[in-house]
Amino acid sequence: MMLRAKFSKLKPLRYISHLELMDTIRRALRRAQFPLAYTEGYNPHIKLSLCQPLSVGMIGLGEFFDLELDSYIEPEFFSSSLNMQVPEGIKIIEAREIGDNLKSLQAIINSAVFTINMEYNDKVDEASLIKDFMARDSIEIIRHRRKKKDRKIDLRPMIFDLKLKERNIWSFTLSVGSSGNVRPTEIIQALHKWNQSIKEVPIINITREAMYVKIKDNYFEPWEKKLSGDE
Repeated sequence: MMLRAKFSKLKPLRYISHLELMDTIRRALRRAQFPLAYTEGYNPHIKLSLCQPLSVGMIGLGEFFDLELDSYIEPEFFSSSLNMQVPEGIKIIEAREIGDNLKSLQAIINSAVFTINMEYNDKVDEASLIKDFMARDSIEIIRHRRKKKDRKIDLRPMIFDLKLKERNIWSFTLSVGSSGNVRPTEIIQALHKWNQSIKEVPIINITREAMYVKIKDNYFEPWEKKLSGDE
C-alpha cells in the first residue's frame, strides 16, 4: 500500500538538513517495525520520499511524505505508532492511503503558504504596504546560483496571494516546484529593496504553513481523490 502522511517539523529540529530529516524518519520507521517496502539492488533502502525540501532554520507545519508498505495497516495506527518513535520536533498529523495513480509529491505540489514575522525600521501602515506591493507590475530580483551565472527573475507572477494575518505577520501564497519556485528569502530581499522601512529578517522568522496543489484558483491538499480522477 501507499501512504501519504502529513507532518510538522518544529523548532527543536529546525536546523537539521533535508537529508538528516529523511534519515531521522527512516530510523523511526524501522523502530516502529512497520512492514516497509525496500528497493532492490546492492544497497536497498526504504521506499520513502518527501515533499520539496524545507530550508535549514525554517519550521514547517504542513509537510508531507510518501511511504510504500508491503502490507496494509490502518493509517490511524500508523500515525499514532510513528509518533511514539519520532524525536521531539516531528509530529505526524495525519496519514491516508493513496492510489498508484496519484502523482508524486515533487510532481504535484506547486504552491505553499509561508508566514513571515516582519520587522520595521519605522512605524508603517502594513495594510497599505501590502496593497502597494501587490499592485506592482513586476518584482525583479537577482537570483544567485551556485556554479551558474546570476539570473534576473520576476517574482510577481509567482506570488499568488499576500495578506496580513495579524500584526507583523504577513502570509504569502507562493509558487513552488519545477513550474516556478519562489524562495521566501527572495521575497524579504525584494521587500527591503522596495521599501527601506522593511527590515531583512532572518530565516527563523519564516514558517512554511502549508503545501497545496493549485489548479486554476483552487487549492487542494495533495492526497485529495479528485486529483487522481477518482471523483
